[in-house]
Amino acid sequence: MTALDDDVAKAKRKASSTSEETKARILDATLSTLKAEGIVGASARAIARTGDFNQALIFYHFGSVDDAIVAAVGKMSHRRFTNHQEKLAGATSLTEIVRIARDLHREDAANDNMTVLAQAFAGAAGDPEMGPKLYGELAPWSQMVGEVIRRVTSDMPGGASLPTQEIADAISAMFLGIELLDDLDPSRDHAVQLFDSLESLAELLDDLLAT
Repeated sequence: MTALDDDVAKAKRKASSTSEETKARILDATLSTLKAEGIVGASARAIARTGDFNQALIFYHFGSVDDAIVAAVGKMSHRRFTNHQEKLAGATSLTEIVRIARDLHREDAANDNMTVLAQAFAGAAGDPEMGPKLYGELAPWSQMVGEVIRRVTSDMPGGASLPTQEIADAISAMFLGIELLDDLDPSRDHAVQLFDSLESLAELLDDLLAT
C-alpha cells in the first residue's frame, strides 16, 4: 500500500467513524426528545435542538423523523433486551418470571423507557409504515419472553398445553398498558396492583401445571 492509499483509507475510516457518531447523537437526541416532549413534540427541529445539530442531518442519515424514531426505539430495545435476557435467565417458575418482570418494569419506568415506547407507539397508531417497523423492533423481546416461559414450564405435566407465545405477547402489551394507565391516573399505582394480581395468578398456575 502506498502512502496515498494509506491516507485515503484513513480518511474513509475517519468519515465512517464521524458518521456513526453523528447517527448515535441523533438517536440519543430522539430518545431524549420523546421523553421530554412526547411524540407530538418530537419534530425534526426539536430533536436537532436537543442534540445541538442541524436538523438536515436527521433526513440525511435516516430519511425521515419517523425512521429516526424507529431506529432510536430499536437502539433502546436492544439495551433492554440484553438486560432483560440476563435477568430472566435465572427464572425457574412463572411466579419468579412475574417477580423479575416487576423489577424490570421498575427499572424501565425509572429510566423513562416505558414513556418512550408508549409515545412512539401512540405516534405509530394507524400508520401502515411506521407501525410494523416499531413492532418489528419489539418482536425479539416478546419472543425471548415466550422462550423463557416455555423453558420454565417444559418439565411441568401441564406445561405443553400452555399458550406461551400468547402469554408473552400479553406481557408485552401489559408493559405498555401500565404506563398509559399511570399517565392517565397518576394518583394510583397501577403497576403495583397489577403485578400483585399477576404474581398470585402465577403462583396458582405453577401449582396447577405441576399436577
